[in-house]
Amino acid sequence: MKPDSQLSRPESTTHQHDAVRQGMRPKAPNWRAIVKYGVPLALLLTFPLFSGSYQTNLLAKFLTYGILAVSLDLLWGYAGVLSFAHGVFFGLGAYGLALTLQYLGHIPGATYIGLALAVLLPTLVALFIGYAMFYGRVGGVYFAIVTFALGTILQSITIVWIEFTGGLNGLYAFPDPSLGIPGVWEFAITSTNLSAYYVVVVTLALAYMATRRLVKSPFGQTLRAIDNNEERVAFLGYSVPAVKLTIFVISCALAGVAGALYVPVGFVSAEIMGILFSTAVIVWVAVGGRGTLYGALIGALVVNYLQVFMSDVLTFYWYLLIGLFFIVIVLFWPNGIVGLLQRLSQRLRHQ
Repeated sequence: MKPDSQLSRPESTTHQHDAVRQGMRPKAPNWRAIVKYGVPLALLLTFPLFSGSYQTNLLAKFLTYGILAVSLDLLWGYAGVLSFAHGVFFGLGAYGLALTLQYLGHIPGATYIGLALAVLLPTLVALFIGYAMFYGRVGGVYFAIVTFALGTILQSITIVWIEFTGGLNGLYAFPDPSLGIPGVWEFAITSTNLSAYYVVVVTLALAYMATRRLVKSPFGQTLRAIDNNEERVAFLGYSVPAVKLTIFVISCALAGVAGALYVPVGFVSAEIMGILFSTAVIVWVAVGGRGTLYGALIGALVVNYLQVFMSDVLTFYWYLLIGLFFIVIVLFWPNGIVGLLQRLSQRLRHQ
């Protein structure tokens, strides 16, 4: 009779073959993720097919606001750092590209120079301000106050420096941005040929995937920990100022990208550098639901479309109604629209 070890070999071999077969089987598609992300992307890509040029351009403009809101949610929703000057970094990106096109638009590749400035300017300002603030142990309300003052100063400079920035009249009549091979083959990015819309949609998708990957990483978990208990994170040996500075710079650089995308679909003026605009970004994130990324995008779309509707129907009272809408959301649904939808879905599941 054969030993037990030999008798058991066929059974173990069978288990190995079954494991190999199971490993070779294709994984079932994640239908929830497909519906959650694929359907909205498909709707955005096909939106121009069943809407007019005005609605398409309006959506492109609001999607740039959505990218800006996502950048603030990255900072406020995950690290707990509230900035009242995020519109400033958006404006720096917009002015960086628009001024480059106005003064260097005749040079091949001027758009790429402007895009580089649109990212570099907010990054440098954020690096300077963030280093002084975070390593100086300035946070919370004091950080918000400093960023509020920063927004006021830069908007005043934009208004006064009329010869360079256009002041309250803004910048106009500059060449359209273009992509391609400089001096060989280029195509204009304008709102008339849908190129600007699709560039915004593609950039939004890439920005969302990148930021989602970031918050799911160990670095993102550190951000959450800092938001919950900063002292404990420091006790564990992490450099809290370095982490905050990093996410602040990333957030402001992304806001600059959103500002650059705004150039072909919006009007570049001192208004986007102001406190009112920066406060509106905070409202978008709060209404949508901070700490979710896609909630910030939803909030930007809902509030801005509501603003357009209210301004057409109620010319003099729409600001009041928008403010009341924000108060109701904060008081009764502090987690925003996304939190409300999650609570409703949980109730339906239990039923």
